Amino acid sequence: MGTFNKYILRQVAASAFMTVALFVFVLVLGNVIKEVVGDLAAGRLGLGYFLYIVALLIPGVIPYALPMGMLTGILLVFGRMSSQSEVVAMKACGRSLYSMAAPVFFLAIIASIFSVGINFYYAPAADYAYKTSLKNLIRTNPLQFIQPGSFIKDFPGYVIYANSADGNELKGFRIWELDKQGRAQIAIQSDSGILEYDDANDQILLTLKSGSAERSRADDPENLRRLLPTGRFDELVIKLPLNEIMGGLDKKKNRLKFMTFGELMAARDTWHPRPLELTTPDLAYRDRIEVNTQIQKNFAMAFSIFSMVVLAVPLGIKASRSETFANLALALALAMSYYMFTVFISWLERYPSCRPDVLIWIPNIIFQIAGTIMMVRSARN
Repeated sequence: MGTFNKYILRQVAASAFMTVALFVFVLVLGNVIKEVVGDLAAGRLGLGYFLYIVALLIPGVIPYALPMGMLTGILLVFGRMSSQSEVVAMKACGRSLYSMAAPVFFLAIIASIFSVGINFYYAPAADYAYKTSLKNLIRTNPLQFIQPGSFIKDFPGYVIYANSADGNELKGFRIWELDKQGRAQIAIQSDSGILEYDDANDQILLTLKSGSAERSRADDPENLRRLLPTGRFDELVIKLPLNEIMGGLDKKKNRLKFMTFGELMAARDTWHPRPLELTTPDLAYRDRIEVNTQIQKNFAMAFSIFSMVVLAVPLGIKASRSETFANLALALALAMSYYMFTVFISWLERYPSCRPDVLIWIPNIIFQIAGTIMMVRSARN
């Protein structure tokens, strides 16, 4: 590889590395804020465990950060080179646009192959480890969800409060069951409550001792002073489901996004998200198309790096901008259009006759055709 190609390769690799790192940070931060930062602030996660959870989120965002980072890095490098007339100078020395783009395409192919490994092995394994880690944390310490002296609203349909805790036993316990409008329809209070984790049903069991329950009137649910007669109990068990908190916890590794390449290939004829006796030939075909779509989506996302690079090289030269924010905005617009197209095609999984497993490649084809046309025109000019 000549000095010229090494120069281009170093420039693009350095710029792409920084932009990929930026997008990884932004995407991981978004997931952390959405899913686990509240639990860290509430004291449910230790700092060490929190950092471990953050590390598990990184492989899942790399398939999105790599294409955007490569696209942005190339726009920055070639935009700067074009604005400073370096491209014109290189052409005057006998260098063609294709020779300038060759090291970039080489880097894009390497990144695409790397992304295939991430999409089919590391990302599914990390996602499953993330879900399993949260589930194990809840199994070993279910009390983490109930902080004494605070109103807990993490469980859908309930508001929970306890004065103090002694081991896994809560003292001075109160719980309100809410209706669909978020109004308290049942108020329960007890002297103590015990928390246990039910692994079979993936839920927390709250056993209340010696308490009473009051129900609001259906004709005036918001007036808590007009309650129906109080009922007393010696023991009451309340089931608190965990499937809607902390991103949802799966008992078995049966979701397609958690499957590696080998598991997806084996699942094409065996995976059915319902009892086998309820699976008709039409539903079996739909399930097969859904698995094939996941496989093709992983491949298409990996090779989207190459598709975006083909478009980014001539676009960066044509834009002739050295401004970082302008190139970043352009890259985000292109990447978002690609991902929106992919999401739209993914919706067609409900209609297997449309063959979404084939259509998922359309965004790549469009980007490559547009990039090739622009590359030929730029080379002629």
